[in-house]
Amino acid sequence: MKRNASRTMVALVTAAGIAMAGAACSSSSSKGSSNKGSGNSADGVADGKPLDPNATVTITIDGAPGADQAANKAAYADDLQAFKIQYPNVTVNAKPYVGQVEDPPQFTASLKAHNETGSFHAYFTDKNQVLDSGDVTDISSYVNDQTVPGWSQLLPGVKQNLQDSGKTYSLPINFYTEGLIYNRSLFQKAGLDPNKPPTTWDEVETDAAKISALGGGVTGYEDYSGGNTGGWHFAGEIDSLGGQMVDSAGKKAAFNSDQGKQVLQRLHDMRFKDGGIGPTPLTQWADAFPPLATSKVGMFLGAPDVIQHLVEVLGADPKLYGMGPIPGSTGPATGTLAGGDLYYFKKGLTPNQIKAEIAWITFEYLTPGKGQFDFARDKALAAPDKPVAIGLPQKFFWNPTSPQMTQVQSDLKTSATLPVDQYTDFVNNPIAPVLEPPAAQQLYKVLDTAMSAAMTNASADPAKLLSTAESQVNSILANQ
Repeated sequence: MKRNASRTMVALVTAAGIAMAGAACSSSSSKGSSNKGSGNSADGVADGKPLDPNATVTITIDGAPGADQAANKAAYADDLQAFKIQYPNVTVNAKPYVGQVEDPPQFTASLKAHNETGSFHAYFTDKNQVLDSGDVTDISSYVNDQTVPGWSQLLPGVKQNLQDSGKTYSLPINFYTEGLIYNRSLFQKAGLDPNKPPTTWDEVETDAAKISALGGGVTGYEDYSGGNTGGWHFAGEIDSLGGQMVDSAGKKAAFNSDQGKQVLQRLHDMRFKDGGIGPTPLTQWADAFPPLATSKVGMFLGAPDVIQHLVEVLGADPKLYGMGPIPGSTGPATGTLAGGDLYYFKKGLTPNQIKAEIAWITFEYLTPGKGQFDFARDKALAAPDKPVAIGLPQKFFWNPTSPQMTQVQSDLKTSATLPVDQYTDFVNNPIAPVLEPPAAQQLYKVLDTAMSAAMTNASADPAKLLSTAESQVNSILANQ
């Protein structure tokens, strides 16, 4: 997902179960000094066991809600109290993000200043700069099914973002992949089965034409073409066909390929031959939502938070929307653009601090029925005059058949405000995740031009568009 959009999502995820507990202790610099919290009775040992329930230790973490989130603070207080039943001598000092959520440069500045909290929030796409900072701890010897229940059940696509060269540096708190969001009502009106979303791009093209034929300003499929969102969707679509944005070394463009040409040619055909795409492609992230909310669009590529935005912000009827895996060339895609959020561990923590941070993060983010997975509490805290989207197919780190997912799905059916059965195809058919390319936003800006031309210029040549973009991207990557 586009970085700014994903940062909005984590604020919502965090709001589900985090708040402040006391003032935050600042972390020390990673250069030769330790970050021992006050009150430690023992440093502990890296023995692969959970924290001793009697250990006295203080930890620091970011991610607490701000002063304007009273309900979320109350939820955090409940979680902290429950956590202290198990670990009565652990003090969790938390602070808000202080701008990092919506300000990537500030996050980078924090790394350079070495002033992160003991555990600090980042995104999957931040891995290289975080590891390059030298400010993180290898926690490989601390994580297992005993310390993080369900560790062995984490999806491979999640674990690859937590690790580097076989070592583990972080724990996940959110994970999402893109899929096909579609309007079930428009499917029915067009004579399509709302329980069987298309699984190939050929089917998408055929179905989009049928939906557009309904008239009344309805378009079968919509796509982005500007504001870096066009290139972002191009990346998702080429991933779905087994193509790549850049080569394996991350040094040269790889999208000037058969798969890349297929993406642009299909969009061009849908716009100028089949009528499956309307005459005005989207140019900014927010442009997609009004027509989706008013049933003017049949299909759209996006992450689950698209449904959240439609329901919570625009008041759309959640029964309208289904979600399936992203289509591929001959069936479900070979890959899907993915992203997520995680916590790294500051260099210089004592073994007991690492264990305590792991215990808290696991409690709050990785335990079905607790923290962000306490769906019953989320529902109870919702304001009666404001819709709340509970039941999105996101934040699910584990294999579909794992005990963790089994409990989560059961809890969702009990408390969900969304029709979770309409997302079954998406949940039960996870597609291998593909991370965003290096210099993602710069590359996306370049590909905006190609996406726009494919959907606005009847004489556009996909090969020429990609050749031009390739030269520009190679120049960008050479300067990284």
